[in-house]
Amino acid sequence: MTDKPSPVEFKTDRIVCIDRENLHLFAEVIDIISVSSRCWVKPLAIAKSTPESFKLEFLHDLRDAAQLILPTEIFREALDTEVLPLISELFHPATNSIRSTNAQKVLYQFISDLYRLS
Repeated sequence: MTDKPSPVEFKTDRIVCIDRENLHLFAEVIDIISVSSRCWVKPLAIAKSTPESFKLEFLHDLRDAAQLILPTEIFREALDTEVLPLISELFHPATNSIRSTNAQKVLYQFISDLYRLS
């Protein structure tokens, strides 16, 4: 997706996403800091998906991770077809689901890679 909404279009409690290759950081918007064009978010999960469809292959549950303040332009609004399976997996995990035990480290690495590669 190349069309990104302006910061004004993001609303609190919406789910937004940062894409990096086939990894996706999903977060809930807490607030928009329009003075500095930043978005204050609560991370929910990092998911890996296949290019053809949004099928969760691996999930890092980040609900206990630190909140973030990042530039608004790196986010896009998450699609319902992405959010519904994600929320379902977070709150009702499959018994054979593989989960991360080091989510905070994974989040830190994702953000570090994001800035290093940009």
